[in-house]
Amino acid sequence: MIKNVKVRVLALIIASVMLGGALMVAAIMGSPYEILKKAVLDALTYRNVTTESQFTVRINGEIYEERKLYNINSDNSFLSYDYDENGNPENFRYSNKTLEIYRNYVDDDGTLWYMATVRPDYGYNNNVYTGDGLFNTLNPEERDSAMMRFLEMVADALVGNLKNNITMSTDGGVRHIQGTLTESQVPEIIKAGIDVLIEQSGNNWRYSDREYDFDGQNYYYENSRIYGKTKTAYVYKQPVRIMTDYEMETWDFTEQWGTSYIGGYTYVNTAPNELVNEYTGPVTREDFEDMGDPFDFPIESLTINYLHGEAKVDDNGNLLSFDVNATVTIVNIFGEINVVELNGNERFTDIGTSKAVCPIPGAEQLLTPEYIADNFGINYNYGAVYFTLNEDGSIDINSVTTTYPGQWDRERYFEE
Repeated sequence: MIKNVKVRVLALIIASVMLGGALMVAAIMGSPYEILKKAVLDALTYRNVTTESQFTVRINGEIYEERKLYNINSDNSFLSYDYDENGNPENFRYSNKTLEIYRNYVDDDGTLWYMATVRPDYGYNNNVYTGDGLFNTLNPEERDSAMMRFLEMVADALVGNLKNNITMSTDGGVRHIQGTLTESQVPEIIKAGIDVLIEQSGNNWRYSDREYDFDGQNYYYENSRIYGKTKTAYVYKQPVRIMTDYEMETWDFTEQWGTSYIGGYTYVNTAPNELVNEYTGPVTREDFEDMGDPFDFPIESLTINYLHGEAKVDDNGNLLSFDVNATVTIVNIFGEINVVELNGNERFTDIGTSKAVCPIPGAEQLLTPEYIADNFGINYNYGAVYFTLNEDGSIDINSVTTTYPGQWDRERYFEE
């Protein structure tokens, strides 16, 4: 199984930038520092708030990923919207204590199918999905936990001379705080923390398969287990023969060792595979030939070149916005250099008053645990249903089914 290295590296970059950003925020002198620190920590536990966020990741000047998020968090419900490449809403996700709805499937004719997961109310709020954003990630009761107090103490201890990089102004009761951190100003402790993150990100097994050789009758392939910069490789020989047209149509052949897909053609394995070589050595670029993404390669170093952050805090101590721009240089273990630019922002509105409402009228009244139990012969009141919408946006009651709507497409695919 190939681990998702890209996710780990993205997490590493974000963690590094946020580590630097957190220290920069923590460097605000005196009372403003306390005000902003409290606002940021409070924002982690916001409820009844609407957030809009955007981020763009560029690699060597080319857009790698761009995303826009819109979330409404309530005490007992959540609503988010996804956006297309033109910035238009194209899908939503709604959740409350007993229901979760999102678009699931699109028919060949363009019909949209939605999926709803219906469950009993277990009496606590953990059922409610709360989104994937940076903020709104903690429960309010965690705000005064020992962990949060520890994080505050760490931030306080790491302020240092970064306070000299911060400016603050006030306009109409709103505090505008901003600061810039350049490569030469990054504290050694941050660099050490990045090195730890890099080391930990590389301490994961990765499994790689690649063709080794093929002489028409014997297929040689290599299975590698990669750990950091080292791999242990196992080379196997697999006797094969080309599959006939009849066998392709009927999948009827006498050999019992399966098939191999080589160079665009399917071959029948005529005997068990045989281990012919085993060795341990350094990884090579060819071990990652199936990976074309810069984030797929193990990294050697990560340097924060530039970091600029801005925040706004109102006169009630609420965080209203958070913007960050950063440039990071990544060098992978093969010496290849990639410059990553991050631009992101988050806006908070309707703090304390937001309420997430299901976009499908009548869905909460119809899709109840009792409805699932009574209408689909299920002995328990938990399950998933699929449905389409009427022209007025309500659920087409005749379309509600427990059968995945794409099942027929899969059957037709295999028939063909």
